[in-house]
Amino acid sequence: MVRYLLRRLAISAITVVGLVLVVFLVVRILPGDAAAARLGPEATQDDIDALRTRMGLDQPIWVQLGDYLAGLVRGDMGTAISTGRPVADELLSRLPATIELAAGGLLIALLLGFPLGMLAASRRGRTSDAAARLFAVLGSSMAPLWLGLLLIYGLYSLAGLFPGPVGRLPIGTPPPTSITGLFVLDGLLTGNLDVVWQSMRALALPALTLGLGASAAVLKMVRSAMIATEDAGFTRTARAYGVPASQVLWRDRLRNAMLQVLTAIGLVIGFLLGGNVIVERLFSWPGMGRIAYDALGSNDLELLQGYALIVGVIYIALNFVVDLVYGVIDPRIRLGGRAA
Repeated sequence: MVRYLLRRLAISAITVVGLVLVVFLVVRILPGDAAAARLGPEATQDDIDALRTRMGLDQPIWVQLGDYLAGLVRGDMGTAISTGRPVADELLSRLPATIELAAGGLLIALLLGFPLGMLAASRRGRTSDAAARLFAVLGSSMAPLWLGLLLIYGLYSLAGLFPGPVGRLPIGTPPPTSITGLFVLDGLLTGNLDVVWQSMRALALPALTLGLGASAAVLKMVRSAMIATEDAGFTRTARAYGVPASQVLWRDRLRNAMLQVLTAIGLVIGFLLGGNVIVERLFSWPGMGRIAYDALGSNDLELLQGYALIVGVIYIALNFVVDLVYGVIDPRIRLGGRAA
């Protein structure tokens, strides 16, 4: 297990290095001039050239890469043009909001996708299976922007069940004492149940927008993985020995299908963390996705670079955790990897 862990760590480290190189090069080939964007439209060419020199943008690309890597080692990801604050501080201060939204979306995706996938697999070919597959098709084909607008119109404008798209708390509700940055958790830790309730109401619509789409991916993967185990040798053997069908389903088939399901969950978490730019913008959610959206309009390349890097590192870390869980669930993976 230790050798398997070290191997996965090495692969993750190499992937992070590759991510840094790709993000740096992609940002450098984007159109626009970071110095001109920082000074504004009234800047003279002499001012722009002077700032490019101070920022090192007039240096060869390999010199810029060396300076950027040295800054990353020191924890310096540059300065955001739009706010004048360090990029790391700007993004990390908004990371809790993104995590809270992603956690809410993941909870909805699992509560909907997992049982519907199990139901569809256990009743393959029946009406409930067809209904679950229709839900998966609709969920995966509906754009988050359109779905979010429908939820806002139906559940806020018409029904008035949830607050409008005004951020993490309704207008006039003070935030809780910051401990983790997650409003629901901080409200629980400080005993402020009113903030817990209000933050959950504000979280409901954006989390539903993300979770409904993500639940389709979970449903399809759970159904596919469970169907693949239906005619497996261990399933036939258990049935031949008279093991109850429910026990075969939950103990044998589900456990063997969990590897594929974990893969789907890891991909869903990565999507919820990095693919929620439109949802955060639509619901005025003050997360990393929203500031990245705003950075596109202001040509804030350093902020975009930092956003892509942080999301990529989180995604690599999630894959590392999923790989470790693979090795725990199925020892053949780590043993086979060692033999290879």
